[in-house]
Amino acid sequence: MVFHILNRGVGRMTLFRKDSDYRALEMNQKRTCPAFSRRLFLRRASATGVSLAFGMEHAWGKTRHSGRLPYAAAEIAARLGISMAVFQKERLGARHIAAIRRAGIRRIELLMMPETFDFRDRRQVSEVLSECRKQGVAVVSVHGNLKRRYNDPDEKKRRAAAAALLEEIRFAEEAGAEILVAHFGTNDPARKTVTELLDQTKDRNIRLTVENMRGGLKPYADFVDRIASDRFGLTVDIGHARDPDGVNPFVKKGRSVEVLSLGGRRILHLHLHDTFDLKTKPDHRAPLHPDGIIRWEDVFAGLKAIDYGGVFLFEDGRGENPKEWTRLAAEFPQRFVARYGP
Repeated sequence: MVFHILNRGVGRMTLFRKDSDYRALEMNQKRTCPAFSRRLFLRRASATGVSLAFGMEHAWGKTRHSGRLPYAAAEIAARLGISMAVFQKERLGARHIAAIRRAGIRRIELLMMPETFDFRDRRQVSEVLSECRKQGVAVVSVHGNLKRRYNDPDEKKRRAAAAALLEEIRFAEEAGAEILVAHFGTNDPARKTVTELLDQTKDRNIRLTVENMRGGLKPYADFVDRIASDRFGLTVDIGHARDPDGVNPFVKKGRSVEVLSLGGRRILHLHLHDTFDLKTKPDHRAPLHPDGIIRWEDVFAGLKAIDYGGVFLFEDGRGENPKEWTRLAAEFPQRFVARYGP
């Protein structure tokens, strides 16, 4: 099976499978075998996804990867990004962009928190975006302010939050981002906020996404379906997810494929990080940390099964050790293959 990679600017990539397509296969199986279920399909797709790396040819060097892994190190590296939340305890500047580039990372997400990055501060914006251009770093996504309630039942407060987010969306396009992430929620006020923003930005290309919070993915997938816009989708944060037993499903063997299948093609963006076996503050740890318990092989098998085409973006929600976090994120592709490869 051959994959062709289409680059659309620095750090932007779409994957095209030349021969078969999972959705066409699924529909064909349903027509020919009534007992065929989506769960069975995804189970088979997961198994197939793990073996897709056999004979895979990469457009960025014609290198081949043979083994059981869903992605080669080069493919992960070509789509790897990091959230600048890793520097959330500092005022973001040119030196932080340069540090990310020195680590070998070319894609970033900007966090709209005035204490670290204030998009209304034109001097700071100029410094950061100029350094991005200088270093060849792409702003692939922008994360809306974490403190606003876009689903506030108080209509006046909701409208104020939506108006502020609209400004951030306009900045996101200025920065070249294609994805806007926000904690919209899933209630009716959240629906009003999203539909209003989509209408107000209908002449723009940026896509809006709702990030899942504590609990399962289904309410968020259902919310995306209610909005029913090709410019609205889901950002999956693997640390926020919880099964009914209160345990993160991404630490359970085989659960990643099932959980990610609930999002399917609605998933436009990711927040990846590790989880520790702690009762408090277990999430947003550096990926493949020695104490981490996320089953990364299952996560990436699940992403392959749904044909995820976006950035593999790693997000630090703590800012406690930016140097170590950045290093481990940058080294993830090689360490992933070293741990799980043949």
